[in-house]
Amino acid sequence: MKMLKRIVLFILFLLVYLILREMLSFYVLAYTANPYLGYTVLLILFAILIYFVIIPIYRISRLSGDPGPARKRKKELELIEMRLQRANSNPYLKEIKFDLSEHGSSQDRYELVSQALSKRVAEIRRKYIVHLFYSSAVSQYGFIDAILVFSANINLVKEIFTLYTGRASGRDLLQIAKQIYYSVAIGGSEGVEFAVEELISKLGSDTLRSIPFFDKVMASIAGGFTNAILLARISFITENYCRLTFIESTKDLSPEPKMILDSTKAIVDEPIRYIKKQLNDIARQKALDFSKYAINPTRTVIEKAIDKFTPKRDENEQEKKSVLRSIAVGVNPLKYFSLRRSSKTKK
Repeated sequence: MKMLKRIVLFILFLLVYLILREMLSFYVLAYTANPYLGYTVLLILFAILIYFVIIPIYRISRLSGDPGPARKRKKELELIEMRLQRANSNPYLKEIKFDLSEHGSSQDRYELVSQALSKRVAEIRRKYIVHLFYSSAVSQYGFIDAILVFSANINLVKEIFTLYTGRASGRDLLQIAKQIYYSVAIGGSEGVEFAVEELISKLGSDTLRSIPFFDKVMASIAGGFTNAILLARISFITENYCRLTFIESTKDLSPEPKMILDSTKAIVDEPIRYIKKQLNDIARQKALDFSKYAINPTRTVIEKAIDKFTPKRDENEQEKKSVLRSIAVGVNPLKYFSLRRSSKTKK
C-alpha cells in the first residue's frame, strides 16, 4: 500500500510539474514578444490562480468545523443529535420552510433532513458538472484545464460543506482530499475509460466522421466528459462525508462506479444531444465556411448548439448565459478575469 501511495504521489507531482512547465512556456512566449507583456501575463496568471483556487480554499478554511461520520456505533446517536441541532439554524432549510418539529425518532428526523439537503446537493452537482463539461471541453491549454478542474472541485466542496452548515476539521479535510485524490487516480480510471468509449461510439457515426474537424471536437468532448465524471465522484464523496453518520473506513465514502457513471450521463445527456444535432446539421451542409471553425471548432459547435437547440424559456435563458460564461472561462480566462474585475469596479 505504501508503494501504491508513492506511485500516486509521484504521478501527482509529475502532473503539477507539467502544468507549471506549460505555464512557464506560455510566459516565455509572451516575454519573447515583449518583456513587459511577459510580466503582465505572469501577473494575470497568478491573479487567476488566486481568484479561482486560493480564495475558495481560504473560504473553506473559514467555515465552522463539523465532525464527520462516527467510527464507533455508540457515538453515532450523539452525532445525529448534534447535526439535528445544526439543522435548526440551517439557512437553506429555513428558506424552504422545512419543519423539524415532526414526531419520530432522531434517526427518522435526521433521514428527512438528509433527503431535503440531498435534493439541493443534486442541483449543485448538476450546475458544476455542466459548467465544467463545457469549459474544459473548449479549453486549449493544459494549465487552464487544470485550473478549471481544480477550481470546480474546490468550489463544489465548499458549497456542499456550506449547505450542511459546516465543514470537516483541518485534519479530516486533509483526509477527504487524500481520499478524493486516491479515488480519482485509482478507482475511477476503469469507469472513465468505459464512459469515454461509450461516448465515442454514440457520436462516432460514419456521417459525423466526414466532418474534417470531427476528431478534434470528439477529443475535446471526451476530455470534458472525463472531467465531469471525476467531479461527480468528488461530489458524492463529499456529500457522503457530510450525510453519513457511521462508517467503518474511508472506503465507505466512495460510491459505486456505476452510480457515478449513470449520474453523470444523466446530467450531460442533454448537452451531448444538442452537440450531436449540431454536428449532424454541419454534416448535411453542402457549402460550409470552415474558417469559422479553424481556431476552436469545439467552442463554435457548442455555442451554436446551445443557441439553436436550447428551449426558449426564461429559466433556460439564465442558465444559457451562465454556461456561456463558463465557456468564456475555458477559452480565455485572462479576458474573463479582466471583464469580471471591470464589472465589479463599475458597480
